[in-house]
Amino acid sequence: MNNKALKYNFVSFLILTILFFIIATLAAHLASPTRYTIDKTAPIYSKTAYRIDYSKSLTLEQFLAEPEKLKQRPFKDIEWDLAEQDYWLKLDLENRQTKPVELSIHFDNPMVDYLTVYHVDDKGLLIDTTELGDKVAGLSLFQYSTPHSILTMQGNEQTTLIIKIDTVGISKTPINIYGEKEFQDLLRSQSGIWGIFIGVLIMAALYNLVLFLGIRDRVYLIYIGYIISALLLMGSVLGFGFYLWPLSWQMFFNEQVVFSNYAIAFFTVAFCTMFLRYHKDNCRLYKLSISFLALLFSLSLISFFILEYHSSKIFFAIMVPLYILCICMIYKKLVSGFRWAKFYVMSWVPLIVGAAIQPLELTGFIQYSFAVRHIF
Repeated sequence: MNNKALKYNFVSFLILTILFFIIATLAAHLASPTRYTIDKTAPIYSKTAYRIDYSKSLTLEQFLAEPEKLKQRPFKDIEWDLAEQDYWLKLDLENRQTKPVELSIHFDNPMVDYLTVYHVDDKGLLIDTTELGDKVAGLSLFQYSTPHSILTMQGNEQTTLIIKIDTVGISKTPINIYGEKEFQDLLRSQSGIWGIFIGVLIMAALYNLVLFLGIRDRVYLIYIGYIISALLLMGSVLGFGFYLWPLSWQMFFNEQVVFSNYAIAFFTVAFCTMFLRYHKDNCRLYKLSISFLALLFSLSLISFFILEYHSSKIFFAIMVPLYILCICMIYKKLVSGFRWAKFYVMSWVPLIVGAAIQPLELTGFIQYSFAVRHIF
């Protein structure tokens, strides 16, 4: 290797090191807020129980009258499922300090249709009710994007919250209780990640648009399609979409979140096919990818006409052959010595891994945390 090439390689390595240092420092400052819930920072004790209503006909009075039917387990043990059923959660709180404390109860699922919080006293009498969810009209953008409830507990007070979750899609709703300061830290970390993600994607979309206008290569348009699909999907999953689109649009995107999943899968396969130049080979893998794209397109249209918990199961099943196809296409180009294959692997493998982890967390196969929820 001559001195000139060595010099450029050194400069490239130095730039990469600086960028990774910036990313690591930023990640350290955006610490996982779920490590600082109220049970770890203050003498607030909780007791949890839940009940799954398969009939979707249970009332608050019936729930309170049948305590023997409750499962006395942590909320992380709830058998969340893609099915037509309601979830009733009971949360008993006790403030074992003499001073009052303000609690922020975060329900980390901005896609839930209806989430009702009943505040009852020790005799089961209703004190107040809070209604949340993307099907509830009149909420603020903050309540839509970050469903939460504020509760002030006096010194040595005990209280009970009954939470009802009614949704046709992803029902898993992690519940974290924060003190006032810790909740603000959560919002800062959340907003920081949202801002970085949105900013990078918009910058990448504009850059690829310039490349398309200059080179006229369709692969750049496909990548822009992927970016827009990612914004639609993550805007629904994480909640920042309420700040990107008109409210009525975001309500529609939340309803059709499975279509967004299909769109991002479609553009992933299309980009893999075009970027690795399979359309010029016209080989068996190329024909298979075209057939798979037609299947994804058809299933995405069908998802408009069936309930979300049915279409979600179909999508999660189709992800398995999708990953197998992408791995086969990448591997073939790597072993053939195709120059751009290694750059595809370097840039897209972390993305594909993150895309796999997120639905596994949403469906309960991976334990929830703030970092896992935002890993994509």
